Amino acid sequence: MRRSLLLVLISSLLIACSSQDTKIDANQSLSHYKLALELAQLSLFKNALEEFDLAIKFNPEDPKIYRKKGILLFGLKKYEEAKNSFQKTIQLNPNDVQAHINLGMVQYTSGKKVEALKTWEHAVGINHDDNDSKALNNIGNIYKTKNNLPKAIEFYQKAITYEPTNSTYLNNLGDSYRLAGDLEKAKVTLLRSLEVDNNGMLTHFNLGILYQTEGKLQKAIDSFQKSLNINPSYTEAYYQLANTHLKANNKESAKQSMEKAIQADPGNLKFQELFNKISAS
Repeated sequence: MRRSLLLVLISSLLIACSSQDTKIDANQSLSHYKLALELAQLSLFKNALEEFDLAIKFNPEDPKIYRKKGILLFGLKKYEEAKNSFQKTIQLNPNDVQAHINLGMVQYTSGKKVEALKTWEHAVGINHDDNDSKALNNIGNIYKTKNNLPKAIEFYQKAITYEPTNSTYLNNLGDSYRLAGDLEKAKVTLLRSLEVDNNGMLTHFNLGILYQTEGKLQKAIDSFQKSLNINPSYTEAYYQLANTHLKANNKESAKQSMEKAIQADPGNLKFQELFNKISAS
């Protein structure tokens, strides 16, 4: 009996030692890392995570593995695990700008906007020769939600200096100009965004809001309709389309737009209120 217990104890110690003393093998790690990337592209996410873990096992000091694993975890909405992966990347490589940007995305998505802002501001100061456009655009987004439009415009402009043909950045800048009351700059910037990508659903929508503000109702209707042609599920476009039809005294078209909006989002009280208003008029 004692002998069998001794054998079990020795066996347990051997297993423990072998699990802790895995030798670093960069080539083996790279093989698992590449396979993880391929599996992720095939949407085999569980298998991809397993391969990332094996890559880490064979080379736990490679920061890029943690960063890529964090991106996958973020996409799977496993925010706490993603945060841990990005923090590990930063621990191993404090100058990994993208890891800081990704960590900020986790913080922002988790509702920690102040932390996200600090993280992104730190990211853009790490390497002045790096393309910081994503972080700069994200900072602009935060200032825009705070209604600090001069700061939002400043950071969107900085983002565009790195990527002058990024339609998303141009759209964000154009809409900020509109909110700040500079309708001419807004129009020029939004049209420039559409020159880059004519399928920019939000750009067509924001241009519709601009035309609506200017009282150019038919142009607004056309823009809202274009946004819906690209994404028929964007219910806010139906709502604004209905409002514009009402201003043009076309109640039947307004009613039809709101019927589509309510069909897509039956619990939306704002939609139901406008529909009732149209029906009662």
